[in-house]
Amino acid sequence: MSKKSPWLYHFHVPIEVSEKIEIDPIKDEDGNEIQQFKTIKKEKPFKCAIKKPNRAIYEEGELFYSVEVSKYIQAGMLTKTLLAKRFANDGGTLTSHDQEHYAKLYSLLHTKEQEIQRIQLDTDNAKKRAKRLQALIVEITSIRQQLVEFESTQSALFDQTAEHKARNRTILWWVLNLSYIKDKDDEAGKEVFKPLFEGEKLEDKLGSYDAIEEDEDCEKGGPKEHFGLALKKFAYFVAFWYSGQATDKEGFKAAEELLDEVDVFGEHEEDDTPNIFQEQRDAAQEALEEEVEEILSPTNETVVDPEETEIKLSDINKAEEKEPKAEEPKAEEPKAEEPKAEEPKDIQ
Repeated sequence: MSKKSPWLYHFHVPIEVSEKIEIDPIKDEDGNEIQQFKTIKKEKPFKCAIKKPNRAIYEEGELFYSVEVSKYIQAGMLTKTLLAKRFANDGGTLTSHDQEHYAKLYSLLHTKEQEIQRIQLDTDNAKKRAKRLQALIVEITSIRQQLVEFESTQSALFDQTAEHKARNRTILWWVLNLSYIKDKDDEAGKEVFKPLFEGEKLEDKLGSYDAIEEDEDCEKGGPKEHFGLALKKFAYFVAFWYSGQATDKEGFKAAEELLDEVDVFGEHEEDDTPNIFQEQRDAAQEALEEEVEEILSPTNETVVDPEETEIKLSDINKAEEKEPKAEEPKAEEPKAEEPKAEEPKDIQ
């Protein structure tokens, strides 16, 4: 019976090491060969692994989250339910104008997407079809940007809740307990996986975490850069795993492909865990844009910057006013009664 792997995922980060290599020997005055060595720098993989938690660790993690929620509530923070109730009592998080704008943007997005489907099925006049598709892509991109900004603003209202703060602390707890690196065992002399953050208690592990994060040698270009890079990757992967977006090897691989496209040491913050399925929607839109470019090439068309194009509520209302209204059928006018011919009277 095969034993299950104790690891969720293995990955590595590059580490720069110095290595001596032998070069061509030289001869002394007596003709004796003298060995020569040269020190070169080369990259080797710094092996890392995310531990698969067992039942006991899961229970400990759930208990930690519950305790953290209680701490933040005692500190005066509201829960998500109470905050939502307060917003509801105050008339909600959206004004009537915002609700109208939000609903019309979604309706407009649905209409534009349907129009794209109709145009793609139309085989007549390829160049005219491509121009119309290009204009629709710009409009849809602008609408989606506005929707993302709008939803981000609404989501940020619930960031300062006890559950949200406890969730972030719990992700850090999982990072401290699941991060392992391969290092030499002092006793056996073999490479074995050891915890990245030393210590038995949470405070000790946090101290080890802070030491890596605050050490200038662990920053980009430093002699211990691999530790800083490993820390950031562990935080990234564990956040993916905790949010349910990476539950198997394929999920972690997809997350790593996304991570390879960005600078891990870049100074930017992301409030939410990235969604890997967004790539599918982006790929579909890119394929549509490529189709348009193939039809339009080699002519040079003016490209509209989607960031400068914004669909405003006033524009939507004006567009609705310009739409011709269906004429109501006129009521039939009663026909005038024709005068009856007088019957001849009998002459007596």
